[in-house]
Amino acid sequence: MTTIDSDSRDIIHAIERHDGSASTTDIRRETGLDNSSVRYRFRKLEELGFVATERDPTATPEGVAPITIAKLTDDAREEIQKGLIVESKRQRAKIEPADNAESIKELEEELAQLRDRVHHLQSNQNWIGPRVEELVEDHHE
Repeated sequence: MTTIDSDSRDIIHAIERHDGSASTTDIRRETGLDNSSVRYRFRKLEELGFVATERDPTATPEGVAPITIAKLTDDAREEIQKGLIVESKRQRAKIEPADNAESIKELEEELAQLRDRVHHLQSNQNWIGPRVEELVEDHHE
């Protein structure tokens, strides 16, 4: 039985869900992995004979590096059929824009409260500072 890590399994199943052929962009979106992690695992999966990669220069504007497309090999499809490569059950966090907006609003409110507190402390310092100096002067006299 072939042993691969869960991120590699996620990549294989992402490619499978894209009808056996997916770009690095598709895989990053679906798995949450960064570009270097996807490329590293492509190399490992190619060494195992599970994927074949090719560059697609027509998928990007001129002057931009071509997108890498990964395709499942027959060996990978056979392994999936046999159940030897089981899809990872790990769920990646999905952050929705609405979640971000709510978090940002909460942070802004917290920041406003902290600014008020700092302003209050500065006011106290402005009032207390001269009093302390007076006490120190009186004590030395």
